[in-house]
Amino acid sequence: MIKRLILGGMLAAALTGLPALSLAGDIANIQPLGFSADGKVFGFQEFGLKEEGGVPYSNTYFVDTENGQYLEGTPFRTEMTDKDANLSKARPQNLTAARSQMDKYDLLTNPGLIAAFNPPTELGSPAKTIRYTTLATDGPPKSPYTLSLSEMPVPTPKDCAAIDKRVLGFSLQMIEKQGAPNRQAARQATIVPAERACSVEYRIGGAVVYQPESGNTVHIALILAFDADRNGRWIAVPVHP
Repeated sequence: MIKRLILGGMLAAALTGLPALSLAGDIANIQPLGFSADGKVFGFQEFGLKEEGGVPYSNTYFVDTENGQYLEGTPFRTEMTDKDANLSKARPQNLTAARSQMDKYDLLTNPGLIAAFNPPTELGSPAKTIRYTTLATDGPPKSPYTLSLSEMPVPTPKDCAAIDKRVLGFSLQMIEKQGAPNRQAARQATIVPAERACSVEYRIGGAVVYQPESGNTVHIALILAFDADRNGRWIAVPVHP
């Protein structure tokens, strides 16, 4: 059984702190963990320090790549408020809690490929599009893909009524497929995880791909969702070209 997502509104390996945007807030780091051998499950860890009080947190997510929903019983969340708490304690504790699922799907054996990374700290990089290939080779790009993100207003959830900005959802479209123009609606995401329900802005933060031994390549779009306080958190959106 799979946990349902509700209406409303993931990539730097081993980074110790991704600076926030100048407007305030904290932006989580993201560490992809890998895929199941058949590509049907993708896992990633999100972590950082909360703006208020510098509280270290770490969350591990497991996503069904066929429908974009979390696996039952996930994500695993860790937040440490002890006086001597830090990320070196929060992250391992969180991964220990998630270890049974990581081992069940053998994620560390199938890391996939970080095909593109587009953080908000990269000055001048586009916020709503990302272009990449599925093979790590030198030279001219081979059979590239391009994803395009559009924002759209959605009904404001009751829990978001107090914010003074418009709550948004998003749609994701693959506008280039293997080097050719394409107009495939990759994912109409007016539904997002409950914890992203009050998002007011989105950015394409990266893409991860994985080729199972049999079947089509799995694409994961990493979407960075911002709340009204400019805190950035991640959503992993499966794309099926």
